[in-house]
Amino acid sequence: MPRKTVRKGAHTLDETLAQALQSLEIREPISHGLLHMFPLQGDTHAEQDISLLEGALQAGTLHIEEPHEAGSVPELRVVNEGSLRVLILEGDKLIGAKQNRVVNSSVLVAAGSDLTLPVSCIERGRWSYRSRAFSPGTGSPHLALRRLETRSVHDSLRHGRGHRSDQGAVWKEVHRKARLHAAASRSRLSERLDAIEKLARDLPEGTSGVVVAIGVRLVLLEVLAGPRTFARVFHKLLSGYAFESVGLDRPYGTPDPPAVRSFIEAAAKAAHEEHQAVGAGRDVRFEEDGISGYALIGQEGVLHATAFGG
Repeated sequence: MPRKTVRKGAHTLDETLAQALQSLEIREPISHGLLHMFPLQGDTHAEQDISLLEGALQAGTLHIEEPHEAGSVPELRVVNEGSLRVLILEGDKLIGAKQNRVVNSSVLVAAGSDLTLPVSCIERGRWSYRSRAFSPGTGSPHLALRRLETRSVHDSLRHGRGHRSDQGAVWKEVHRKARLHAAASRSRLSERLDAIEKLARDLPEGTSGVVVAIGVRLVLLEVLAGPRTFARVFHKLLSGYAFESVGLDRPYGTPDPPAVRSFIEAAAKAAHEEHQAVGAGRDVRFEEDGISGYALIGQEGVLHATAFGG
């Protein structure tokens, strides 16, 4: 059963999130073709004593599996046997078991705890064991899919159904992007891979997050717990950023820094709703004036925050 949604201070400003976003410094953009990223620097002070999905799975202290023998498409069982909290990110891909999944919302799994993880299927058609356990995927979903999931989870929370996504809409978007990918020439796909490597090399040290633009269109603000955490997941996230531009030839141009600052300010000042988090921390959601997003906030500060442009 979905966990009950708790709404505290609905339609108010979340000060922790607002302060973290407003304190970020915007650096010069790094670009490849239509894809532009503005590095953001400023520590959110929340990354101590945290392990990430890949590290915890490799260490054997985190276990993710079907909740029971029959399995359940929208949920998985997570057990953290380690001494560190584990941050599982929205968009993390999980490969194996009865079908591949993607995580619906960022979750902080306390040390020595277990929980039910809300997920969506991204592998339509298979429902048989490939393995008992899951392994982490190497990339991140494209931004349109992440935005769709975030909005549908927000709607589900508002209606008391927990962190569930619209599975039919997820399958439709996966199919749409797959067709675009298939239609793109090998040379263009090779260019996207080159973009990933170039942008990864160009990212300045001390970066805690980015604002992503496709041409002049601002599509994403993403901030992690601090520069060490962001560096560990950036290559994975970057694959999703680059994949968003597959099959696109415009819009041209690059946003100017004032537009980027306005985008961040709009996310910081949007009316927020707080809901029951899946694991530890606070789950904050917002949707206003064409911007939608969420934040997972721990006792020390922001663990993961994203804002999607319209």
